[in-house]
This record gives sequence, structure tokens and C-alpha cells, in this order.
Amino acid sequence: MNRLENKKIVVTGASSGFGEAIALACAQAGADVALVARRADKLEELATRIRGLGRTAVVCACDVGEQAQIEATVAAARAGLGHIDVLVNNAGMNVSHRRIDATSEDEWQRIINVNLTSAWLFTKNILPEMVARREGTIINIGSKAANYPSLLAGVAYSASKMGIHALTRVTNEEGNPHMVRACTINPGVAATPILELRPKPPTAEDRAKMMQADDVAAAVVFAASLPQRANVERMDLYPTDVSVG
Repeated sequence: MNRLENKKIVVTGASSGFGEAIALACAQAGADVALVARRADKLEELATRIRGLGRTAVVCACDVGEQAQIEATVAAARAGLGHIDVLVNNAGMNVSHRRIDATSEDEWQRIINVNLTSAWLFTKNILPEMVARREGTIINIGSKAANYPSLLAGVAYSASKMGIHALTRVTNEEGNPHMVRACTINPGVAATPILELRPKPPTAEDRAKMMQADDVAAAVVFAASLPQRANVERMDLYPTDVSVG
């Protein structure tokens, strides 16, 4: 069953990890997708897979840390898709050294820009269209670090993901009266490339016990495919085996 038949979806951070899995799962569920990330070559590879499913894929090379590029990307996504039904703010980053005293001002600003400010800017540029159409879904990929800030996640990353909660809540206050909804999905640890940035990356054995990117993608498809009258404002998605984090 194509649960997202003919939906038009923008996915940020689509070149790897959660974003790649989300974009592919949405296409498999019947959606056309605008793929947003810096690495155009990786996006083209994913676009080829999506087009092989008979769906439209629009490649939008973009540094989400730059406002002008975000605005140009939204325009390109609209041109390629026609309109936008679902926005998935997934783009995120972290650094290896995560203590307060080890985080530089530039690193703090870059993490906040990519993880939080970009989600606000994409929302700011797309929400009015959804309100005017009286239909739309915005899904923000948060983190367990939003609920349990920690040194393991790092000070800047934890702060950025806590901010995602506020963005989702305010988006719902603005959007719900117009049948537009927002959802935060907070994944716990999952076997994605960002784990390589941990001070001590987990073992292959531990990664096998973790959630996979496809698990988060399935949660996105679920939230996006609910009837417009229903909204899951927050979904916490953690590994069943708590020993992996």
C-alpha cells in the first residue's frame, strides 16, 4: 500500500544516514522527494534509486548552514515538485570534542546553525504555503539528547536538539488552527555514520544491537501518513537493548 501516494516531500540531510533512509522509504511509499544536502554526487546516486521506483527525485545541493542557500533550495524544490506536503528537517552534525571547555565558538555556531537554525529557516519558508493550503506536515528529527542532555552527545548538540522541541511546539501553535501539524522524532542511538565522530566510536557488535536508519525512516512514514486530523507531536524511539545507549 502506497501510504504517501503522490505526496511531495522535502528531506534535508538526505545524502546519508537517517536522511537517505527517510527519502528512500518515502519514495517506496509513493512520494516524490526533494533531496537536500551538500554532497551532490551522493544525492544523484540516491535520486537514481528513487527514479527507478517510478518517483520524482529533485536534487538540491545545499549547505543548510547558509540562509541564502536554503531559500534557493526551497524555490528549487517547489519548481521540481509543484508544492510541498511534507518537510523533514533531518540535517544534523556534531564534533568529536564535546565538552564546554573544548567547544570553540565557531563549532558551537556551526552546530546550532545546521541542527536548529536550518530547521527554523526551512519551516519559515514552507509553513506559510502549508497554512494557505490548509494541509501540511513538518517532521523534525530530534535526538534522545533533547530529553537527556549529556556529555556523550555534547553541549552544543544537546542544546540544538532541545531547541527542536521548542520549534515543534510553536509550529503546532501556529499551524494547528490551519490543519498544519508538526512532529519531533527523538531517536536514541542508531548505527549511522555520525557515530564515527564520537570520542570512542562503538564496536561493530554494539552497532548490530542498535536501531538502524530504516527504523527511523519507518517512524517518519508513519507520522506523515496519518490522517491530517491526527498529529503525533513527539515520538521517542530508543533501542530495545538499553545496554547500547
